[in-house]
This record gives sequence, structure tokens and C-alpha cells, in this order.
Amino acid sequence: MKVQENFEDVIAKHQKKIYRIVFSFVKNEADTDEIVQQTFFNAFKSYKNFEGRSSVETWLIRIAINNVRTHFRKRKFFSIFQVFSDAEEEIKELKDNSRSAEEVFKNKMISDKVNKAIGNLPARQKEVFVMKHLNGLQISEIAGILGIAEGSVKANIFKAMNNLRKLLGGIDEM
Repeated sequence: MKVQENFEDVIAKHQKKIYRIVFSFVKNEADTDEIVQQTFFNAFKSYKNFEGRSSVETWLIRIAINNVRTHFRKRKFFSIFQVFSDAEEEIKELKDNSRSAEEVFKNKMISDKVNKAIGNLPARQKEVFVMKHLNGLQISEIAGILGIAEGSVKANIFKAMNNLRKLLGGIDEM
């Protein structure tokens, strides 16, 4: 009973952050709910074996990222790592009277181009870019979650930024 009570505290403390991280990759509420549920189920099964070599949060994020990878592998959906909420933003922008239809269209085109560029990044670069720039995780946290050196995280972020610059070269002309 004590493990269950402790684990309920873990869920309460970390559920929102895990949800945000998963959603930033899958951009679908139903899939996010399923992955987060699977994350906490997997964590509960192995909670008593948690050795504490990292923080509980880092351990949970690692489980969540592995579940996201499994999700995309199962669906053969690697190329669609959307990072901006397209439909919701479009609706908000159209309701905002201060924005012209041309500006909304231009922003949509830029957003689509950015999404496509991020989707074209190699998997590791995509992971570190999304974790760093969209989820606001620190280099050391990303390294712990992915089980790689901080230097590798920095190198992958650098490569991702360079690749995005190349892929988005004509974005200023829009």
C-alpha cells in the first residue's frame, strides 16, 4: 500500500509536465493521454526497482520519450513530429481582428514550413531540439533523459539549428 500511496504523489507532482512533453511530440490529445497513461503504468510496474541514479522526473521523462518513440514506430509516423498547434492557432488568429487574412495566411505558411523542416531533421536532432526549445529542458536534463553526454546534446542542438537554417533559408522572403 505504501508504494501505491507514494506513487500517487509522484503522479500528482509530474503528470502535467509529462503530458506537456508528450503532447509537444504527438500533438494529439487522445494519443497523448494514451502515452501518458502507459508511461505511468510502466513507471508503476518498475517503481519499487527505481534506484535513484537520476531524479524521478528525469526517469519519468525517459519512460515517456521511449513510449513516444514506440508510438511513432507502431504507426510508422516518424515524419510528423508537429511542434506547433496548427488548427488552434489558425482559429485564434482568425478571431483576432487586428490580423489581416494575408497575415494569417503568411503565418500559416511559415508555420507549415517550420513544421516540415523539423519533421525532416534526423530523429536525435529532432528529439533534442523539441526538448530544449519547445519544452524548455536544460542540456543536463536532456542528457540524463536520453542517456547521452551533455556534449552530444549540445552537438545535436547545433546540428539541428544548422539544418533548420538550411531548410528554412527562404523563409525571410515569405
